[in-house]
Amino acid sequence: MQTNRLRYLREKEALTQTNIANALHIGQSTYNRYERGVREPDHETLKKIADYFHVSLDFLLKHDRPYTRKEPGIDLAAFLLNGSYKIYSKSPTQRDRKKLVSLLSALYGEDETHKLR
Repeated sequence: MQTNRLRYLREKEALTQTNIANALHIGQSTYNRYERGVREPDHETLKKIADYFHVSLDFLLKHDRPYTRKEPGIDLAAFLLNGSYKIYSKSPTQRDRKKLVSLLSALYGEDETHKLR
């Protein structure tokens, strides 16, 4: 396991070893040993660590991919066109929806005009 990644993840989130140990239901000294590479977590604990930091097991184990926090997301343009929402308590018309997507496209430099037709 890449022990330096444990420390990196912990410090990036501004957490203490005690914070993480408590969340994982293990002792702080046990977590400290994981971070120093003195001890390896079992498979279940390794999965808990990955879930806690929202990273893959591959990231913790070996691969050199950069740290990325997995965030749930939606396609905003698709949501603006087809989603259920209100603007000032009124449902937008299809024309309003297309205007919003055009505005979004202008802000982010994407050519979304082909999706509007």
